[in-house]
Amino acid sequence: MTGPGSSGPLPSFPTGGDMLDYLIQSGDISERDGLLATWYHRANGKEEMNKALASDAMILEADVTLEGYGTANEKPIPIMAHPPDIYSDNTLDQWLDAVLASRKGIKLDFKSLGSVGLSLDLLRQKNGSREINRPVWLNADIIQGPNVPDFVPPVNGTSFLQLVQESFPDVTLSLGWKVAYAPPLFNQTYTRHMVEEMFDMIKDVPQKVTLPLHALLARSGWQHISWLLSQSSRFSLTLWQGSTHPTVSDLLFVRDNSHPARVYYDIYEPTLSQFKQAASQQGRLRRFYPGGDLMDFLCQVQDSHTNHQSTVTQHNSLEVQWFTVTERTSLLAQLSDGAGMLVVHVASDSNQPGVPVLEGSEKSSEALTLQDVLQVLGQRADVPWGLHLRIPTLQLLEASLRLLHSAYSREELYRPVWISMEGSQSEDSTNEFVSAVERLFPYVTLVLTEQNWPPVIPATATGLSQRVAVHLNKASLPEGQEVINHLTRLIERYDLLVEEDTRPSAGAFTAFKALMTERRGRTNTNLYVTSAQS
Repeated sequence: MTGPGSSGPLPSFPTGGDMLDYLIQSGDISERDGLLATWYHRANGKEEMNKALASDAMILEADVTLEGYGTANEKPIPIMAHPPDIYSDNTLDQWLDAVLASRKGIKLDFKSLGSVGLSLDLLRQKNGSREINRPVWLNADIIQGPNVPDFVPPVNGTSFLQLVQESFPDVTLSLGWKVAYAPPLFNQTYTRHMVEEMFDMIKDVPQKVTLPLHALLARSGWQHISWLLSQSSRFSLTLWQGSTHPTVSDLLFVRDNSHPARVYYDIYEPTLSQFKQAASQQGRLRRFYPGGDLMDFLCQVQDSHTNHQSTVTQHNSLEVQWFTVTERTSLLAQLSDGAGMLVVHVASDSNQPGVPVLEGSEKSSEALTLQDVLQVLGQRADVPWGLHLRIPTLQLLEASLRLLHSAYSREELYRPVWISMEGSQSEDSTNEFVSAVERLFPYVTLVLTEQNWPPVIPATATGLSQRVAVHLNKASLPEGQEVINHLTRLIERYDLLVEEDTRPSAGAFTAFKALMTERRGRTNTNLYVTSAQS
């Protein structure tokens, strides 16, 4: 098989193989980066298909339906047409013959089930007679997504997947949500329920799965999307756009919070070129997701060429500094050195009740407010410090979340934010805590403070998309191997923040810390140690 720009026959390549690996093998790209892959849309009719074949696009996307679909003249012939068109001068059979004479990747989009089985049979026949020798992506919107009414159904996912597994399983599945976007009324984003529905559909399929994601809704739904992406290394994202272009900032946000090989960008010009230029700029500010992994943030800082070099050894969470902020001078001094987490104990301003200030400064004539701290951090966006807010009341929690939301909206909060609600940890108070976070500013890590052993994780916190950290009081840790076993199980699901215990009798925690240190070279640990004063 030869193709435009090729020097000879291309090596054999499985239809279910990785698209980036194929593009590297064919010489189109030099590294595994989804941003380098390029697309051609609706290459359906022969004229448009030929334009696509003559273009520099690496992957051809085309729509398959049945001739005369939904009419009395419907025929069992897959053709290349996008709804509402039901006739075409190009059949799938002809389209495949033309594309297989090139080296372009293939993405076939199905808006209904009628053409799926016949199309899969044709793919199987072509692969048997001449070898397709490139990745094949099969796309269908199988879950009801944002802003789409119930009377507009998606493709039946169960039937679609069954047909694929039975007829032509060696593919990459491109499975999305049926989405509408028409602001200001129809601009809701992806929900936890939507991503859980998708996960239930794809968790057991053997294929690679890429998840088409509306580019204008990705950032606002990132706590759910990032959760889904983290469930399997087989999953990737494909950002797509409608008539409204996404902002470069929103695209950079997705890129800065995902691996380059796990996100494709099916974005139109001129936005795509602007995005590529911005993404390639050395030393630009990383748009870090505040609910992201603290170690990812700190290790990224260590590898960057900034003036602030992290003291955190890569993958060693045990060496993270936790610094309690008490007043402005020490805050500014700390920002000029080191890296880690700034701990802020929030209190209420005695002169303006309900205004969040730093504990100890609330009675001062120059109380340091949480807003002051956020402004300083916004002005020093490059410093490698996250923020841990320890908040005593629901009123202060809500006020703090509003301040965080405001800073984030101004693009002044690209750093990890942890939030804990101190005091009572009853089921009701935890529910209020979680509800307030979800409602006002969900882009955080939630910290559950556990005073007793063994810690009991409330049901409300076990089904969250956000990262959850468990803060253990040193006095609550007994001795024994069972404690180590329990801590090991906890750390598989949560970040773990433990107060340092220097007592000679603190054998269980010392042994557990040693175990995590031994593991450090093979995994990014999420055990953090803080002092009782932090």
